[in-house]
Amino acid sequence: MKTDRTGSRDTTWVVLEPHDTVHVRDGRQFSSRDSNTALAETVTPRPSTIAGALASAYGGDLAAVRGPVLGKKDTSGVWRPYFSVPSDVVAAKNRESVYRLTVGSAVHDTDLADLKGAPESLLELPPQVLTKMEPVQGWMSGRSLSSYLRGTLFQNHALKRSRLGMPDDEEPLVPEHRIGIALQDRRVRPGYLYQATHLRPRDGWAFLAEVVPPPERTGLARSTVALGGISRLAEVTALPTGSVAWPQGPEDFPGGRVLLYVATPALWPDGWRPPLPPEATLVAAALGDPIPVATASPKRGFNRTRTLRWAVPPGSVYLIRLPEDTAAATAASWHGRALAPSADWTIPSDGEPHPPTDAPRLDTAGFGIVLTGVWT
Repeated sequence: MKTDRTGSRDTTWVVLEPHDTVHVRDGRQFSSRDSNTALAETVTPRPSTIAGALASAYGGDLAAVRGPVLGKKDTSGVWRPYFSVPSDVVAAKNRESVYRLTVGSAVHDTDLADLKGAPESLLELPPQVLTKMEPVQGWMSGRSLSSYLRGTLFQNHALKRSRLGMPDDEEPLVPEHRIGIALQDRRVRPGYLYQATHLRPRDGWAFLAEVVPPPERTGLARSTVALGGISRLAEVTALPTGSVAWPQGPEDFPGGRVLLYVATPALWPDGWRPPLPPEATLVAAALGDPIPVATASPKRGFNRTRTLRWAVPPGSVYLIRLPEDTAAATAASWHGRALAPSADWTIPSDGEPHPPTDAPRLDTAGFGIVLTGVWT
């Protein structure tokens, strides 16, 4: 297990502010909506979409992009990052209290016991909780996530929902439904209607990403770039040094207990399981549903390189045990970086590498960024 190869270079945080709505399809085919229209599934911009937009802004490929994460401008004009609520945080419907799952019984005598690379234990509700719970969906502030990573946010595994630092308004990205007409040879195709959902960021919300530019190209070449489909545009601005950072984690890891938080969609060779070093033990995990990720490289041939994969969603957490004397150094090397290798696209399929071996690296395009914390 290693991080991407750009860990020691100078970096810059940028904000991408869409001019209008954002339309990014998830790569799957249109599905039948009714007898007259087809439905195009829309998702929040994936790392590859943001990396492509930033390559255009900098005038060429970047050494690495880390993100995106959502950002909100506060009353003083400073951008604050927001992250998916960790998957081990649960609550009952319409209840104010939230809980953090704890390491429970062993996976023996469960279906997980037969799973290759399965964790040692299950995550369970604290003993005093008897109500049915669901994972908390939404976004939490970077400050609250830092407290979560340090193990200071929850007291006795319980907390008031308001302390998660979730946005006061509703969902930051508001869905807008549109009806479109299919074109063929720049002409309307009679009867070919489709419905697509666009996402409109609420006022003051945008996308943040950390950029590692190459030495020969450190500044923005242009500030207005295409973002997503249907010729939508966004404004790119480099942010002052130190104004945005990944949430800080702890410095000590008693017992070698390291928590791995997935900040951006992760594509790993073993699917749901991160590429852990031999000395690591996977104790438990809490994962959300896999999400579709479509990638393609126009420069290398759009049709030849386009690929649909399923990624580990942001907010997933892994509880790991490492040798105590090396845990802090290992966690520091992972924090705010992409775990590599990413999904292995060089494994032959029917005699042919798929995707092609010249496909872009996924770990430098923002996939699989992780943060480290402690667990008890």
